[in-house]
Amino acid sequence: MQPQPTVTPAEMFARGEGMRSTIDVHQAQLERIETDYRAQFEDVVRRHGIRPESEWRSLPYLSSEVGVHAYYADTVVVARPETAGHTASPPGLAESLVMSSGRPIIVFPPRHTVSGIHRILVAWNATRESIRAVADAMPLLVKAKAVEVLVVDHQRRPEGHGQEPGADIVRHLARHGAQVEVRRVSSDGKDVGSLLLSQAAAFGADLLVMGAYGHTHLREWMFGGVTRTVLYEADLPVLMSR
Repeated sequence: MQPQPTVTPAEMFARGEGMRSTIDVHQAQLERIETDYRAQFEDVVRRHGIRPESEWRSLPYLSSEVGVHAYYADTVVVARPETAGHTASPPGLAESLVMSSGRPIIVFPPRHTVSGIHRILVAWNATRESIRAVADAMPLLVKAKAVEVLVVDHQRRPEGHGQEPGADIVRHLARHGAQVEVRRVSSDGKDVGSLLLSQAAAFGADLLVMGAYGHTHLREWMFGGVTRTVLYEADLPVLMSR
């Protein structure tokens, strides 16, 4: 996805030949950026031996086609915006993909690097979204060295958890070969999104797996508070499904 063009105050007032010159300059900048990133892409596929299965595609800034490409992927990996978008602003790329692609989205915080996924925290509340997230993350969960299922405030939805909250999902994951344990905590009225992130840090998680909660309409977009906090404040990769 090509970046948004940066326009200086002087360029905003360009007219005639000046406007054409400005457009040419911006196009040249985009071409240099794309050349650099494509070189990185080619280096990765060469080093990992996946060249026959790889394909490079480039889309204009905020192209509506990006969601279409996501339909035909197993997983979408995207960087979230650097600015905290807690206000009700229009959705960016990460938000739109989480809400509308129907695919698991791994959201990376800005400038984050990870060498491997070894420890995974699963935020579990026995809802359709969390069930979907666990199923989508299964290939990663079964290969991880340690998985912790975190159940927060299970008493808020007792009908979904059974007599022993978290026990059934732990058994389900264990049957697939995951090295998994359950942890039950109370938020004590504190922000649940912040609690998830602090628990992920305490567990030393490389990845947080959770369902994304919210709704989207033609002219309306909104995330629930927990999802919004994690999306904009997490300092580790987050796999979200909806």
